[in-house]
Amino acid sequence: MPAVTQDALSRIRRAVSKSEIEGLVKDLVKIPSHRDVQTKERAVAEFLQEFLEDEGIEAKLRTVEKDRPNVIARIEGGGGGKSLMLNGHTDTVPAYDMDIPPFTPKVQGGKLYGRGSLDMKGGLGAMAMALVALRRSRIRLGGDVILAAVVDEEDKSAGTEDIILNGPRADAAIVGEPTDLEIQPTHRGLEWLNVHFYGKAAHGGQADRGVNAISMAARFVREVEGDLLPKLRARKSRYMMSPTLNLGVIEGGQQPSSVADHCVIRMDRRWVPEEKLQTVFEEIYGIFDRLKAEDPKFRAKLVRDPSNMKTMTHVPNVVPTDHWMVRTLRGSMKTVTGRPAKVTSFWGWTDAALLTHFGKMPAVVFGPGGAGAHARVEYVLTEDLARCAQVYALTAAEACGAEKSR
Repeated sequence: MPAVTQDALSRIRRAVSKSEIEGLVKDLVKIPSHRDVQTKERAVAEFLQEFLEDEGIEAKLRTVEKDRPNVIARIEGGGGGKSLMLNGHTDTVPAYDMDIPPFTPKVQGGKLYGRGSLDMKGGLGAMAMALVALRRSRIRLGGDVILAAVVDEEDKSAGTEDIILNGPRADAAIVGEPTDLEIQPTHRGLEWLNVHFYGKAAHGGQADRGVNAISMAARFVREVEGDLLPKLRARKSRYMMSPTLNLGVIEGGQQPSSVADHCVIRMDRRWVPEEKLQTVFEEIYGIFDRLKAEDPKFRAKLVRDPSNMKTMTHVPNVVPTDHWMVRTLRGSMKTVTGRPAKVTSFWGWTDAALLTHFGKMPAVVFGPGGAGAHARVEYVLTEDLARCAQVYALTAAEACGAEKSR
């Protein structure tokens, strides 16, 4: 290990304690910041800004939408080095009916429990503490280290879109979603699709006079499960897992005694770089054509779900495994943990794809482990929080060109 790397890691470890990182994540979890909160992410953003400023780190709020400010923090480099963005989201999904107190975090058995602890206030807290560690350890950087704590990732990704459109920019980025400490430079694209079926209403006692939209939907489901899903499972990607389609929601009809004249199915379609987005739509249209050939009364329409994105398509993320950002992360992981890092593919979708594709900032997903994202019991591993903070800070020191400490 180069002496400068060992020196940087030693200083980073002395600068920030594990209990401090846990404390910050607890404070973030305590503040509800989901779509049903009246003030959205504003309270948690203001808290994070104040925390960073108290540590002597430049941090500003920039409003994306009403009560939805991004936090943009920066440690400026002296020039001549690459710049790195640490990207994490301040919003969570709602608490729903959790089996634990969602906003009263506790640590037990090496796990920190609470809504958003894993997805992703754990990763966000570790990123913020990485900046604190760099600041306290007085490691001189050549390039800037930027923290972009963004809003709205769980819905339309308006926060990261704002970063892409209005800056700041960086040479590369790390997105702190939970990865169990695996480095994940790729993931599939995401489309939410709504299929509307149109029938003809009639009284249930004279059902033969109507056309049942629910029955149309049932025939569509059989066609998807019998024909399309096997094709998707058989498709292979050189970068990531195979494409998928999930039938997530079905709604139709008004009451038992009426023939349903409308039904809608909401679907989740994960697509890979080897597919074209148009192919995703065309495969659904092909099912429509086959069903209409069997029954001329069949009527359906495919609509992209407007709640899935703001303006930027949720494309797949592909960063080559030999990219300097991946290599630097691998080196940092080996230094911090003493064991080689795993390089895999993320199973979900993240803002990394927007940063890579539209922002031209190659983005890699890397974060702590745990379980229960969006579930009834959610926790993040506390040891991983400390490891992540150290890896983020050391990666910044390496990528941005650390010099001797002041």
